[in-house]
Amino acid sequence: MAAIVTALLLAQTPPPARAADLKLIYVGAEDCAPCRAWQNNDGAAFRRSAEFARITYIEVKAAHLHDILKDETWPEQIRGLKTRLKKSDGVPLWLVVFNEEVVEQRFGAAAWHANILPAIRSALR
Repeated sequence: MAAIVTALLLAQTPPPARAADLKLIYVGAEDCAPCRAWQNNDGAAFRRSAEFARITYIEVKAAHLHDILKDETWPEQIRGLKTRLKKSDGVPLWLVVFNEEVVEQRFGAAAWHANILPAIRSALR
């Protein structure tokens, strides 16, 4: 009987709460070696994480580096964020958006562990 009650209680346990409005926007290109490395390694690990299930993830991925800033590369609902980028910004690039405010924006492979992942974890607390 105790096992049945325990099973019923566990079945009613809600999934981890989703952050109010936390988005991770990844900007990269197919012909960018650091972008491919992030997607295949740290990015793949993050997509398998419990944290990933609690956020909205949006990819802005161009076929070529020179197409990153073209309107057609960006989903319409986040196209306005494109104005935050400078031509000197590199990729991979991430924007952490919490409740419609950019709370972190960094580019380069080292930025993932140094800035972006900590910002996501902080917002999820």
